[in-house]
Amino acid sequence: MKATIKDVAREAGVSPSTVSRALHNNPRISSEVRQRIQEIAVRLDFHPNQMARSLVSRKTRIVGIVFPGDAGQSLGHPFFPAVLQGLGHAASERRYHLLLATGSEAVTIAEASRQLVDSGYVSGLIILAAEASPQLDVSVPVVVIGRPADARQRHYVDNNNVAAGYAAARYLLDRGHRRVMLLGYDPHYNVTVDRLDGYRRALEEAGLTPREDWIVPSRFIHNTTDNEALSHIFLSEDRPTAVVSMDDALSIGLMGLLGGMGLSVPQQVSIISFNNTDAGRYHVPALTSFDVDPYRLGLSAMNLMLDILKGQVTEPSALEVPFSLVERGSVEALGSGLPQW
Repeated sequence: MKATIKDVAREAGVSPSTVSRALHNNPRISSEVRQRIQEIAVRLDFHPNQMARSLVSRKTRIVGIVFPGDAGQSLGHPFFPAVLQGLGHAASERRYHLLLATGSEAVTIAEASRQLVDSGYVSGLIILAAEASPQLDVSVPVVVIGRPADARQRHYVDNNNVAAGYAAARYLLDRGHRRVMLLGYDPHYNVTVDRLDGYRRALEEAGLTPREDWIVPSRFIHNTTDNEALSHIFLSEDRPTAVVSMDDALSIGLMGLLGGMGLSVPQQVSIISFNNTDAGRYHVPALTSFDVDPYRLGLSAMNLMLDILKGQVTEPSALEVPFSLVERGSVEALGSGLPQW
């Protein structure tokens, strides 16, 4: 049976409160008594219950991490494990721990967050995706990865996704493309809302009117799209010659669809993508893709959270992580390869 503080107290002939003070090197307990109690604790293999003390004080060294969707969907996407590595590295360096929670089809991010806070185990929350319409009101500090709708009132870490969406469309426009589609818009998540905003700005700046039927929605994380609608778009005579895709997985799926229709990438359809995954890197053709640095997003979010918990940050703070473009083989200048249909 596991030894308790009462067992140590009985063996040492002192009260449990004296044992507790001695194990925390309280100067009120003489060095001789402290040493004797500590030796007894080692012999009995007694370890103080850190979690119990934390629950009483409401100050734990644990940060809750809330994923969008269920664990299988989130951790199955390369972005989130990379974010988690960054979170874990920063937490480990500063001697904090992570407690993971996920939403689901039935449980929203807000509800999963409230359940985690109500458990009493966490001192703060990091939300791994910014929803367009959050309803989050909890009693611990919150850091969001992504731009929250109420950004002026929140701590968050993000890329400049408006600039990224603009840069993606601009890259295609600069290579002669004028019929540019956007794939992967999900109005529930601000990352896609912001990239769509940037895409629109780039086309309008070029004197083009974005076609609403070429803004093709998908489910965020699930990466599911209406392939029938996509096929209809690419069967039309004025089909797109280029695509801005929100994620490498969507891009690879689109390549398979286009190949089945007899359309080649990049000769007949160019694709620029996001997230710079290994799957995109090793695909043929390899994807030109934006690296949003998910590891650094996680690292920055955790360091911000721990600074908040230490009282070093009090006002709402926004940190921006730079993105970069990795050029590969999925984009070709219009007219430089086979004829564009």
